[in-house]
Amino acid sequence: MKKSITTIPILVLMTLLLACSQNSVQEAKQVVSNFYQANQTSHPTGALTLSELLALRQFVSVPLFELLKNVSEAEEAHLRETADQEPPLVEGNLLTSLPQGATTYRIINCTLETDQGICRVELVFSDAQHKSPAKWVDKVILSKDVRGWVIGNIIYAGGNSTMRSGDLHSTLLLILGSPETPSSVEQFDEDEL
Repeated sequence: MKKSITTIPILVLMTLLLACSQNSVQEAKQVVSNFYQANQTSHPTGALTLSELLALRQFVSVPLFELLKNVSEAEEAHLRETADQEPPLVEGNLLTSLPQGATTYRIINCTLETDQGICRVELVFSDAQHKSPAKWVDKVILSKDVRGWVIGNIIYAGGNSTMRSGDLHSTLLLILGSPETPSSVEQFDEDEL
C-alpha cells in the first residue's frame, strides 16, 4: 500500500511535465508558423520596410529585430546617398534561403530545451514559370524571452548557387559591414542542426 501511495504523485508529476513539454512545442511551432505566414503576406524583397518590420517584431528576438532594423536603415541611407544609381544592399527575401522567398511552408519538427530550440521548416517556392518547384529546409533557431518563444536566427539550407548559405544573423552583419560575432547557431551541436 505504501508503494502505491508514492507512485501516484510521481505519475502525476510525469504526466504534468509531459503536458508542459507538449504545450511548449506547440507554442514554438505557433510562433514559427505565424512568422512564415507574416513573411508570405508581406513577401519582402530587399531590406524590410517599416510595416514589414512591425509585422515580424512579435515573432523575433530583440537582437534579431535590431539587426533587421539596422539593415533597413542602412538601405535607406545607401539609396539616399547614391540617388538610386547603385544596386541596393539587399536583394531578395532575407528570411528564406531562396531570394525569391517561399510560397508554402511546413514545420517538420521542433526540438526544444529549457530556453532554446530548433525547428526544421520545409519551404517551397513555385510560380507559373516553374515546372518543378524549389524545395528546401531552413532551420529556425528559437530562444525564450519574456514573451515566450521567439526566433533568434535562421540557418539557410545552402547547397546550390541559387540558395543562400550560412545564417541570417551573419548575413545581416555582413550587409552592415560589421565583424561577425558568435551567433546562436554556435550554441547547438552539429547533430541538432
